[in-house]
Amino acid sequence: MKKIYIAIAIILLSAVSVSAQNFRTGYFLDGYMYKYKFNPAFQGERGFISLPVLGRTSVGVESNLALSTFLYPGTDGRMQTFLHPNVSDETFMSRIKDVNPTSVNADLNILALGFRAGKTYHTIDFSLRADVDAALPGDVFRFLKSGGSDGNTTYNLSALSASVNSYLQAAYGFSIKIKDIASVGFRAKFLMGVQSFRSEINDLTLSMSQDKWMVNAGGNIIASSMVGGLIQGAEPDIQGELQALYKTPSMGAAFDLGFTVDFLKHFTVSASILDVGFISWKNMNRYKFDSEPWEYTGFDNISIEGGSGASLDEQLDSKLESLGAMFKFENPESIDKHMQMLGMTAMLGLEFRMPFYNRLSIGALGTHRFEGSHSWTEGRFSLNLAPARWFSIAANYAISTFGHSYGAALNLHPKGFNLFVGIDSFKPLLNVTPQFIPIDEINTNLEFGITFPFGKYNGRFPKGDKPNKMEGKTKVKVKNQAK
Repeated sequence: MKKIYIAIAIILLSAVSVSAQNFRTGYFLDGYMYKYKFNPAFQGERGFISLPVLGRTSVGVESNLALSTFLYPGTDGRMQTFLHPNVSDETFMSRIKDVNPTSVNADLNILALGFRAGKTYHTIDFSLRADVDAALPGDVFRFLKSGGSDGNTTYNLSALSASVNSYLQAAYGFSIKIKDIASVGFRAKFLMGVQSFRSEINDLTLSMSQDKWMVNAGGNIIASSMVGGLIQGAEPDIQGELQALYKTPSMGAAFDLGFTVDFLKHFTVSASILDVGFISWKNMNRYKFDSEPWEYTGFDNISIEGGSGASLDEQLDSKLESLGAMFKFENPESIDKHMQMLGMTAMLGLEFRMPFYNRLSIGALGTHRFEGSHSWTEGRFSLNLAPARWFSIAANYAISTFGHSYGAALNLHPKGFNLFVGIDSFKPLLNVTPQFIPIDEINTNLEFGITFPFGKYNGRFPKGDKPNKMEGKTKVKVKNQAK
């Protein structure tokens, strides 16, 4: 049972992982150096270099599940879990969707460099990426709450899925301006896989009675050797994994494409498609579910309402152990090579600069991630202000698959130094436990970074720019140097 319990833990922990996301509040933020990660056509106002850790530190998670989904105030004022008999099935399940997605993407910069050459802008960066996606069907939570206590019950868990991929990335980006009103960009990425885990479940249902389960399971799990070893309950061999990674690396490639166009004096439209590519994984294992229906009679039918005297922790532990029983795998099959496509992301932005004050703009950004059952969509509306060339702020509102949020960002970018800090959603910080754990919502991305710009300024507001009405191109006030 240990290996099955670990497999369950991997999937459930995927739903609450904390990781980094692209900081979408920065999309319209003037002077933000990492815009090229959204769209390779974006050019920085100067060249820049970033150092490890200092360059960009980001943490975030997106999910429709939160602490308040599982904890409820009791009559005595103390918090109680969703398993407590005072919390009705209807109350708990009203907070659960049919499918509960979670998507997190880590991008830890190791080194980044940007520089200008005429009308072209180039970026080179090295990073560690990790993409985590999970989908938990509502019947998982209905099982945890009700178990088999409500008599004959059928649970459909076919939507249960998880995908975890981590890889090293080396990227080169190129952008060129066209007649000062448009730009196009391309970014090539070279990938080396580190670890991979992917579930492919076609059918997973169980019918429960008071004394047995009938389980139908179809599908498989494809995992790298270390993750596969965890599924089987083995201790991870870190040294062996590093040697295997060096001898037979999993390689891949991807690219980003983007463009921007200025039109009607005050508008800019931009669009991009990111992470179009694949990784060819080596030394993988396939764990197939037993394709034949089978019967499980080891379930103890423990119920909170049964008066057994077991603690809530014991109840939950027992139910997770029992749920793990349906993960009955055949002997693993070795796979020399497994091709896997990356999850793509499409972004479409529209910015309108105010005719009466060209340093104030509003922007609309649409984002969609293509990842099968882990796909999600977001619309973000932003108000952006750059009262000086070295100072800019942004505030925005977003609505997405995971709910709605409010974000803000601050960017100080004088010559030679750039400090930015921001958050995609304040909501999780408005109601927290004494341990600063968000209660009502966990959807947010918090980012902080320091970069070191260099070279001549080539941004939107050249020296002497008058922050007033724009007539086509930015007006520039030429100062009289004569005495």
